[in-house]
Amino acid sequence: MTCQNYSCKDANSVEREQERTLTVKDLSHVNYDPAKSSHNVVLEHDRRADGFTTFRAYVKDYKEREGVTGRFNVDTSSDRNATKVLSCFVMSGSHDLIASMTRAEQIKYFRAGLDFLKEEYPSFHIVDARIHYDEKGLPHMHTSMLPIHIKEDGSKSFNVSQHQRGKDYFRGFQDRFYEYMKERYPDKALERTDPNKDHDKKLTVKEYKENQDLKHELEQERQRLLAKGERLKDIGHRLNEAYERSEQAYQYNLQVERYCQEQGLTLAQYEKQCFWADRGYGEYPEPEGRNPDRDKEQERGLEPDDRGERER
Repeated sequence: MTCQNYSCKDANSVEREQERTLTVKDLSHVNYDPAKSSHNVVLEHDRRADGFTTFRAYVKDYKEREGVTGRFNVDTSSDRNATKVLSCFVMSGSHDLIASMTRAEQIKYFRAGLDFLKEEYPSFHIVDARIHYDEKGLPHMHTSMLPIHIKEDGSKSFNVSQHQRGKDYFRGFQDRFYEYMKERYPDKALERTDPNKDHDKKLTVKEYKENQDLKHELEQERQRLLAKGERLKDIGHRLNEAYERSEQAYQYNLQVERYCQEQGLTLAQYEKQCFWADRGYGEYPEPEGRNPDRDKEQERGLEPDDRGERER
């Protein structure tokens, strides 16, 4: 039997999720199957809570109706100063124990646990107690209670610390719970979990939701990186194609360069030849580089400057 106490800041979502009345748009953030929630069993429920849209409004109404006095700070956002207005208990059992019972026996078993809570906290007010059968794990019971403390003079207040005093309180709580259930089920040979054994810290509902939100964000980031990886892969493919085209162009240019050197052509003259050939103009006229008159002058040993002086 585990326990977690909440202020109004978190109590609303905790209670609504327990009752399966929490409006959830993204079902990947919940740990149950809504299609199976009809299988859950309600052991006790305060119907007056159904008339309020928020748990804070329900608590304030209860305070006024029942004449609860004492410290009552539910409108603060500070967890340190906020009054704890909801105590939530979760009761479970080993797989072998639960599997050894029929559904009717399981309901009876959890109802015995509820009876223990009533004896342990006789002044607490039960808001809701139900068995969840819609989760992947074993059936278990959630019990939410208003932590009402009654003083000797009969006055009431929200004060959970008066009932859970001391660092060793929950060790004794588990001992009393074990003895109570062992007496109710002598034939089951129930075993008490070693109180000296280190236990992994259970996540609160708030921590669970934050953990789910983080998982959701990480999944979105993973999908974003996968999409980015695909885009980079596509860019790499296009770069490879561009490199192949550039390599082909380079080899072609080397061939053109060798051809021009062999034929004594400039690149511009070669391009003119290609221009005429591509358009079907026939063979391009002999380029200036093959001028017979200039060749004869070069054979006589006249330099270009001498030719110019003679022409003048």
